[in-house]
This record gives sequence, C-alpha cells and structure tokens, in this order.
Amino acid sequence: MPTVGDLFYRAVDAAFAVDGQQRIIYWDPGCEELFDRSSDWVLGRPCCDVIRGVSPVNGVPFCKEGCSVANLAKGGDGPKSVPLQSCGGAGRQLPLNVNICLVPSDCKKGWVAMHLLHLGPAPGTLNAIDAALRPERSPHSAASSAVTSEMSPRRSRLSPREREVLQLLAEGLSSTTIGKRLSISLTTVRNHVQHIQGKLGVHSQTEAVAYAYRHSLVA
Repeated sequence: MPTVGDLFYRAVDAAFAVDGQQRIIYWDPGCEELFDRSSDWVLGRPCCDVIRGVSPVNGVPFCKEGCSVANLAKGGDGPKSVPLQSCGGAGRQLPLNVNICLVPSDCKKGWVAMHLLHLGPAPGTLNAIDAALRPERSPHSAASSAVTSEMSPRRSRLSPREREVLQLLAEGLSSTTIGKRLSISLTTVRNHVQHIQGKLGVHSQTEAVAYAYRHSLVA
C-alpha cells in the first residue's frame, strides 16, 4: 500500500509547503531539480523570494508578500489552483499549474499550504492521486490494464537529473558513487531514487532498472 509521500511522487512533478507567514517549510527533490535550489538553502525563506511566480497571461507578479495563498494558510479565502510562470535552474522558464491543499499545522489554529506543482496542464488533485493509485490495482482486469497503459508515458516522464541518476543505476553504480559523480549528497541521491520509483510505479532499484531497459529509458 503506497504512503501519502508515494502518492505525491506519482501524482505531481514537485511539491513544497508554506506556513501562514509564507515561509517554506517543506521542499521536495522535485523542487530541488526544477528550481536548482537545495532544501538547505530554501527552508525558512519567504516563498515569494524563491518561486517568484508571475501570471502566464500578463506577467503580473503573483508571488508576493501577503498573497492569497498565504491568507488561505491563515484560514482565509484563496485559490485552490493557480497557473504560474516561474524561472528554474539555468534560467529556464517553467510553465506551472499549482494545486493547493491544506494540512493541519502544529501551530494552534494554523495550516500548512501544500503546493503541488505540475509542468503543463494539471488534473485536479484528487484525480491525480487516483491516477497514481491505479497501477497498484489488479492487473488482471481489462480496465486496469488499459489504465496502466495510459499511465505509462506519465510514469516515464522523469526530470533530466532523474534520468541521469537512473542511467548511473543501470550502469551498476552505488548511491554513494552516484552522489560523488554528480556532486550531490547521498540523501539527495536516495530522494531521487524514491522519486524515480514512484514515477515508474516500481518498488525497488532493481525493478526501476529493469523497467528502464524494457522501455528504452537508458542506453
């Protein structure tokens, strides 16, 4: 049975969370890859200073102090889904769709605003999670097989860094060696591996490598 973390990995491209003061308190490996910012650097910073999202229609800044999403975390009204244009690593433009959901905070009467990021058009949050669950269902039914076939391209949509990690795994390198080769921490390597497994719908590195060879994801 997949955990909530597994569902997020399968349903979205990246995720981060902010508290009522707009401070980033969670930053997943997908965000590290998209924005080229480590969690050590990001955590505790105002999200508007990190994301710097603007309207894709007119370029008007959306991410700013006191934005409507911050008000949502405080219990006020705000959007549940937002199209944004942001800037990622190496200055590349990121056309994002962001689903917002609230989870209880440790602070009394407080909330944490989870931002679920999709590159390109985004399904509703519940639909995305439902789609992430479907590969776990019985493969013996025709309906389940059809859904799994439809989901294969999405589960194969890895980020450039994830493809790089997967290629090195396929070459038989250990996580420690991959970290040294890519100049990233062992924790970050493990997070990437978990993300890869979630997107491919597998449960181990061995299964991930086997899937990659079957679907020509590695050389």
